[in-house]
Amino acid sequence: MVNEYSTKILLKKFWKFLSEFKFEIFVAIFLTILSVNILVYAPKLVGRIVNSILNFYVLENEVQIFESFDDLIQISILYTVGYSLRIPISTIMAKISEKTTANLKSALNDKLNYLSPNTFNDEYSGNVLARLNNDVANIKSFVNKTTILFLSDVLIIIFVIFAAITMNFKLSLLFLGILPIYTIIIYVAHRKTISNYKSYQDILGKQMGHIGIFLPNRLMINLLNSDNFSKKYFKSLNSEQKDVYIKSRFYSDIANPASSLLTYAVQLLLYSIAGYMVVNGGISLGEFSTFALYIQLFKKPFLSLTGTFNSIRVAFSSLNRVLEILELPDDINPDASVLNKEDVKGDIEFKDISYKNISNLNLKIQSGEIINLVGESKDDLIDLLLLFDKTDNEKILLDGEDIAQYTPNSYRGVYGVSLEDDWIASESVRDNISYADRDIGMDKIVETTKLLGIHELIEKFPDGYDTKLSNDFKNFSSGEGKLICVARALMADSKILILNYPNYLSVEKLKTITEGKTALILTPDDTLIDFADKTVYLD
Repeated sequence: MVNEYSTKILLKKFWKFLSEFKFEIFVAIFLTILSVNILVYAPKLVGRIVNSILNFYVLENEVQIFESFDDLIQISILYTVGYSLRIPISTIMAKISEKTTANLKSALNDKLNYLSPNTFNDEYSGNVLARLNNDVANIKSFVNKTTILFLSDVLIIIFVIFAAITMNFKLSLLFLGILPIYTIIIYVAHRKTISNYKSYQDILGKQMGHIGIFLPNRLMINLLNSDNFSKKYFKSLNSEQKDVYIKSRFYSDIANPASSLLTYAVQLLLYSIAGYMVVNGGISLGEFSTFALYIQLFKKPFLSLTGTFNSIRVAFSSLNRVLEILELPDDINPDASVLNKEDVKGDIEFKDISYKNISNLNLKIQSGEIINLVGESKDDLIDLLLLFDKTDNEKILLDGEDIAQYTPNSYRGVYGVSLEDDWIASESVRDNISYADRDIGMDKIVETTKLLGIHELIEKFPDGYDTKLSNDFKNFSSGEGKLICVARALMADSKILILNYPNYLSVEKLKTITEGKTALILTPDDTLIDFADKTVYLD
């Protein structure tokens, strides 16, 4: 799953996220142009002041020295305005970057909601997390700072060259001569390092994925004596990341001193030629002063561009990685309708299902029936039923209607589900039970926990229902944690229940919570749920 887009295509795709801010971007660009124009014009006034002072005090010519004071005031105003304009520019770009970041995260979140949970393995899930955090943060920094800095640098280069040409064409040839050399240095560094920056981010994602697996399972990893393997794997990722980072920085690190050396060589050459021209009357001392300021202005963006291009490379690599997620096929039906769970009776039918080890399965489940699913393929069938995966030849009906016509979220909302890999959030008992609906009243929560026999256990803790849980079951046993997950499934008040074999429940309680509901109970063998209406073997 790797998209290697060109810079042009990346910018075109990214513009879709920025297009709603056209006016704000136009204002920021206009203010940047105005600011740069002011800062480039100011050195001309400095040269005029130098000439006036020279004529009046040194050459004792009759000039209006007071005009120099007017120019000095004007310069002060110009520099104040030029740099003050950076404030609204920064404010505008900060707002755009915040909104763009929010839009990107929303787009990623929406995409992940519509993708099958089986799309990513556990390790890659950490990589997805890296894209939601690190990569989006890099893009935010790019929009907030890098774009305007890059535009400002380019405009300064253009305006300085134009101003130099209008003053003295011969001296301006120095600026024009080194421009292609700078361009080559920056282009080569960019081309040589862009792929390595993406590899660096990919490895960072793998590290986060590995940590995401290790932290919640560290006790089991230690019990299995696999901590050494885990350490070696993480160390290998560190080593790989170091190698990629060195490669990604090599050309950038060469480009920076090369640009600096070239800049200072040109500066020395310009001072030598301009000084010679002053002595021979080719230019005035004021013009020399203006060119000296222009070379300072000219070299600053080139020294800055090396770092700016590093930021651009990181941002483009991050954007590439974000697009990898956003452009995954999600098979969303644009005409999908919303299913109202109040209208659901609970009849389920599987027609000619062939998936993995399941072959030509046909099964009808009537509303209110309790079905015992046995065998290694039972989880695969549930994946299909909950739209976590699909096949080309499947047909699953709910109350006689094809489930593919419904939006996944509204469809899944008709089920109360507690499976083997249930998840405990690092929140309170109350929040875990009411996770799907935080408006559920405490009375209903207590009623459900009493039904499951865990109310007294919860009340024994000093904080009761406000007791903080952790997914490694430090304060609750795994069985008690499973009962909390069952309570969460019951909170959905659904007519269809899907429960992985709840051996932590007595048969009587299991009968009670499934009464009047369509229930699919997943068990390792057929002797455990003897009250089921049907037993289906999925081997």
